[in-house]
Amino acid sequence: MSPHSAGSRGPAALALAAALFAVACASPASNNQGGAGGDNGGMGGATGGGGDTMGLKLATGGPYPFPQHRVPGSCTLTSAGNADGSAQAAYNTWKASYVTATGAGGFLRVQRTQNQNDTVSEGIGYGMIAAAYMNDRATFDGLWQYGKLHFNAKGLMSWHLMSSGQPLDMGSASDGDSDMIWGLIMASDQWSSTDYLDAARNMIKAMRQNSIGPDGTLKPGDTWGGTSLTNPSYFSPAYFRVFAVVSGDANWSSAILDKNYTILSKITGTNGLVPDWTNNSGVVNMTLTESGSTFNNSSYGYDAARMPWRITMDWCFNGETRARDYLMKIGAFFNNFGSTNIGDGYALTGSQTSGNKNMAFIGPAGVSGMAGYQTLLDGAFNYGAGGGGDQSYYPSSLRMITMLMMSGNFVDFTK
Repeated sequence: MSPHSAGSRGPAALALAAALFAVACASPASNNQGGAGGDNGGMGGATGGGGDTMGLKLATGGPYPFPQHRVPGSCTLTSAGNADGSAQAAYNTWKASYVTATGAGGFLRVQRTQNQNDTVSEGIGYGMIAAAYMNDRATFDGLWQYGKLHFNAKGLMSWHLMSSGQPLDMGSASDGDSDMIWGLIMASDQWSSTDYLDAARNMIKAMRQNSIGPDGTLKPGDTWGGTSLTNPSYFSPAYFRVFAVVSGDANWSSAILDKNYTILSKITGTNGLVPDWTNNSGVVNMTLTESGSTFNNSSYGYDAARMPWRITMDWCFNGETRARDYLMKIGAFFNNFGSTNIGDGYALTGSQTSGNKNMAFIGPAGVSGMAGYQTLLDGAFNYGAGGGGDQSYYPSSLRMITMLMMSGNFVDFTK
C-alpha cells in the first residue's frame, strides 16, 4: 500500500482515505512449480508441504545478530563502504521518526506523521520485518501486539486506523498481511519461538480463506477485489514458498504462485514497468473500477515501485527463473536510466512522468541491481545512505527495507 496511491484499499474507505492521503502527498536454476491451469482454473485442495521448500528450518537456528551480510544465491551485494552501518542508521532513523507508544494501547505502532498520525498495517509489517532482522525483540513484540489488538473477525489486521486506534476500515490489506507473516516467520527463527510460528500459520490460513481468489489471484484484501482487481506489488513469491511449508498447503507454492507470476508476465512491458493495479487477466491501459472507484492501470506509480524488491527476493533466495527474466528487464531499464535520475513516476512505455526523487522508487530499483547491475545497486544504496531525499513515512520505510536487502541483511532465515 502506498499513501500516494488513489485506490489503495477497500471501497468503503476510499473517500476517507483519499482525503487523508492528500495530506500526506507532496510532490540460474528454475524452481517452477506445477501449473495452475488456465487463467480461471481452480486450485487443488490443501496437501503436504511446499515441494522444493520442504526441509526448511522453522522456529530454530537463531539468534542471528545484526549484521548478517549474507550473499543470497546468485545475487550480489552493494560494494558501498560501511553498508551494514548505513543500513543500521536507516533503521534507527525510521524507528525514531515513526515508531511510537502514543495511542498504541500499551504497545507500539508505526504512525504516519504526515497523515494525521494514522497507522496502516503495511507499516506494522515493515517494522516487524526490520525489527526481526535487527534482533530488536522489544520493538518487534510491541508492533506485533498492536497488530493483534486490531485483528478483524477474519483473523487479519484492519488495514487503516486512526491515531487513537479507531479503525477506519475493518478490512485487511494483503501486502501488510504478507509482510506481518514474514516478520513472524523470521522472528520464529531469530528467537526460536513456536508462538510466532503458530501465529504465522493462523494468519496464512486466514489469508488463504479470505484473500485468495478461486483461480489463485491474490486479492488486495480480505473483503474486495480478485477477478476484477489485484495489486501486482502485493505479490511476494519468496514469501509464498515458505507459507506453503508453514501451512502445509502446497497451493501457495504451486497454483497461487503460478497464477500471480502469469499475471506479472502479462503486464510486464519491454522495460519491466508494471501498473499499480490490474485484474486477474493482466490487462493494462484500461479503466479499472471497483464500486465506482478508479484504479491506476496505465503507469508505474508508488504501488508498483515495490515490484523489483518483491521479485528480486525470489531470484536471490530461490533461483526462480521467472523472477530473473523480470529483473533482466527492469534492472536494465533503471541501470540505463541511472540511479540518481530515477523519478517517482513512469508511463508503461518508459517515459518519465515525474522527476521527484526518493527511495520509494530508487531503493527497489537498486534491489533489482542485485541480479547483475552493480552500478545501479551501488548508486541506489549510496543515495539511501546519503539520506535518500524525501524522508516521509513511505519513502523512509522503503529506504530502510531496501537498504537491508542490498546490504545482505534481508535474508531468509528458514534456509
